[in-house]
Amino acid sequence: LAREVTRMVHGETELEKALRASRVLFGESLENLDPGDVADIFADVPSSTVEKARLEGEGLPVLDLLAGSGLVPSKSEARRAVQGGGIYVNNQRLQDEKRRLTLNDTIGGALLVLRKGRKDYHLVRVSA
Repeated sequence: LAREVTRMVHGETELEKALRASRVLFGESLENLDPGDVADIFADVPSSTVEKARLEGEGLPVLDLLAGSGLVPSKSEARRAVQGGGIYVNNQRLQDEKRRLTLNDTIGGALLVLRKGRKDYHLVRVSA
């Protein structure tokens, strides 16, 4: 019923966007999505920015990004969350707390989607 109402009110294209957004929010891969689509899907989640220069070269330690974003209160809490398997970057489970994120980890060079547990999302925008 919800699909039909959405289709009738908003059209087929918007229905497909809504279905894709719901799959992404439940852990589906973010591959093949452009930064605009990702920004739309995560428009209502907390967000922050990181300078592009911090992701260049060796990159930014993931614990710094997690604590700096406010998704976790401290680096030690970030470390525990990663070790416990509860941190995701772009819907991929993070295995190594010593990992450094680079521009190659971003979505279109513009975004990173952080997640703690099942429901706590944070969007990181890459600024020039």
